[in-house]
Amino acid sequence: MKIRHKSDHGPRRAAEYPPIEEQLDMLWHAMDRGLMPKAEPFYTTLQRVKQQHPKT
Repeated sequence: MKIRHKSDHGPRRAAEYPPIEEQLDMLWHAMDRGLMPKAEPFYTTLQRVKQQHPKT
């Protein structure tokens, strides 16, 4: 007889993911580096804000 345990991976995965803000920043940087196609208007909207408020 096999004993099967239900995996409760959802909450454990969610706890490991970075905050959504960081996930979106990772996507933007991947687009900016040409690692993936630019999703519009997502990319240009964020690019405009980043240019208006550069890191100091």
